[in-house]
Amino acid sequence: MKPHRTLAILLAAGSAAYATPSGLNNIPTADTPSQGDYVIQTYSTVGYGQKQDFNLGFKTGFDLKVLKLEVGVDSHISPGNGGPAVAQAKIAVPLGTGLPTIAAGVANISFSDHDRRRAGDPFPYFVATQDLKWFRVHAGIAEQFSQPLPFFGLDRTFKIKSTVPAQDGKSDGKSGPKTTVKERDLFMLCGDGIQQLNHTWLLSAGVKVPVCKHFVFETWGNFPTDGTKASLTIKGDFVIHF
Repeated sequence: MKPHRTLAILLAAGSAAYATPSGLNNIPTADTPSQGDYVIQTYSTVGYGQKQDFNLGFKTGFDLKVLKLEVGVDSHISPGNGGPAVAQAKIAVPLGTGLPTIAAGVANISFSDHDRRRAGDPFPYFVATQDLKWFRVHAGIAEQFSQPLPFFGLDRTFKIKSTVPAQDGKSDGKSGPKTTVKERDLFMLCGDGIQQLNHTWLLSAGVKVPVCKHFVFETWGNFPTDGTKASLTIKGDFVIHF
């Protein structure tokens, strides 16, 4: 079997390896969506001498107390023939305060033999994510054609503090309405690398910006070490909360 279609593009030209599984740029992490969040993702890669592509994905998460579950589906839309739709699933286990979260998952799960001939083999992986306060580190290994493909990543989220009215909205009559200080994410810087089937590496660096609670903008550059031209991936995450 050939590699799955997004990985095949990655191997040849440095496109996004993963669209639906939660992760950094081209690698999955142990992160999962919060329960009640439904995420619609659109993404496209330009450069590397190829036509611009367009892809669509969906994912959601479930909190099962001792573990967290993520499921999703994504599909190539254009150019050329669309599809096939492929599924992904991930199970993450937080090991406790100060300890890493570990996760195992499979991407590129086809629904029929015909789809598998088009999309390629499933893409299993194992990953651990550790929060070191100033930044987070990720390391794991995937498998393709019985070849281990190690990967790693780093991210740092920058936050901003703001003063907002307290929830009770009451005033003490002297100093005015009560206020509280809240912290929110401003943007995340991230970088990662994943080994390719030809034993070279695909490196990337990018940024994620939560524009509002319902939309996150992502973009990153892809830099293959095999001499292939660099490319740029642009992605939008539309988050629906229930």
